[in-house]
Amino acid sequence: MKGRRRTLTEAASMMEHRQISGLSVQAFCAAENINPATYYYWRQRLRLIENSETPMLVPISIEKPLQRYGINSDNLELTYPNGVRLSVAQGIDLGLIRELIMIL
Repeated sequence: MKGRRRTLTEAASMMEHRQISGLSVQAFCAAENINPATYYYWRQRLRLIENSETPMLVPISIEKPLQRYGINSDNLELTYPNGVRLSVAQGIDLGLIRELIMIL
């Protein structure tokens, strides 16, 4: 399979085949004429895809705004699970809010 692009299915099959073989990554790649960097690339990509299947939504709660840190009570304040806070004034463009949410 050297020199051509693999599909996700082929890469998953390659990982499974290596695991069943009992060979080390280096030995498996040498036997199958696969560049070890290619093997590790696909292993990482498959892990990322597997981990991205977890829901991206987090629970939110709506609370009465607090008058702290100089934040106007008319502002919308978003607090991310990692502690980052985003305070947005009323009337701001929803497209801008969407962009800010996507960035953070």
